[in-house]
Amino acid sequence: METKYAPAERSTFYNVLQSNLALEKITYLNDIFCSLSFIFCILNENRQIVYTNDVLMKTLEVENIEEVLGQRFGEAIHCRFSFEEKGGCGTSEHCRYCGAVNAMLQSQTTGLKTTKECRIRRIVKGAENFLDVEVTATPFTHENSNYTIFSLIDITDRKRRAIIEKIFFHDIMNVASGLQGFFEIFDSIDEKEQQEFIQMGASLCQQIIDEIGTQRLLAQAETKELIISLQPIDCLNFIQQIALDLRFLSVAHGKKIVVDKSSPDIRINSDPVLLRRILNNMVKNALEASTEGQTITISVVQVGNKVKFSVHNPKFIPREIEMQVFMRSFSTKGTQRGLGTYSMKILGEQHLGGTVDFTTSEAEGTTFYIIL
Repeated sequence: METKYAPAERSTFYNVLQSNLALEKITYLNDIFCSLSFIFCILNENRQIVYTNDVLMKTLEVENIEEVLGQRFGEAIHCRFSFEEKGGCGTSEHCRYCGAVNAMLQSQTTGLKTTKECRIRRIVKGAENFLDVEVTATPFTHENSNYTIFSLIDITDRKRRAIIEKIFFHDIMNVASGLQGFFEIFDSIDEKEQQEFIQMGASLCQQIIDEIGTQRLLAQAETKELIISLQPIDCLNFIQQIALDLRFLSVAHGKKIVVDKSSPDIRINSDPVLLRRILNNMVKNALEASTEGQTITISVVQVGNKVKFSVHNPKFIPREIEMQVFMRSFSTKGTQRGLGTYSMKILGEQHLGGTVDFTTSEAEGTTFYIIL
């Protein structure tokens, strides 16, 4: 069977059952496994589940262990990438960057306990669900058969707190420092320049408000407490205002933010606060990816009975990064970052009912978009 990463071969269900029966004979194994408060299971050489504790079964809302026996871990928890290839979990291109699969493979190869962090995108009842987890794979031999003891600890809250702390101590501090510098030189400039500086100061204040507001919205979105407020939006004026507001960002220095001249003046009903947050993040990401002298282009176009907002920058995204965009906690900008593209996905798809995605190539650069 073909694979783009890990081996795709599987044991028959009969062999899986035989392994399960052999493991059940180990004295106190079930008592030990079920005393643990986190997911714990045993995998065979083909990474299939042959034994598990009740935490995994409760998480998956299944009552009979036979419903998960023989499945690979990603298949059992409904990872969205585990069904991309016929070989299942571990065989898609995305799986190259999966901490869980890599922990299993490394443990099998080295014969050593291996721990890694893993970002998981699940499809649960038709909606995407994101998890940050710490996984541990440990080799285990029983009756001349090789197994892997695999455990998973949910660190979603811990990672999210670290990210938010970083945002408040880093991003907001940067904007506040810029505002402080603005006031320090305000009295030393002439009256004509002061008018432009007042506009800059207002923009900096708005950026601080936006950063705080974004985190509040994301917290509400993740806890399903977000209330949508649909209002008429004049799309051309909307993106023009975004271009004006973000030109004073420190990361925008030496770069241009322009609106595509061919963008039509279309009116839609949507939530302007959420849509602004999404497009702001797209523009900020584009600015961070660009270098001085380059141009970021915002556009809107009607596609049938839908509207497509796009943000383009001339840089392309390498394949290994492309495979991980939209994962919460994943960022090219260092540790404790990575809510920007994730928040686009959550707010744009789960709450505005749109489609958020991107295209990238060396020839055309990168374009993030939302279709509503």
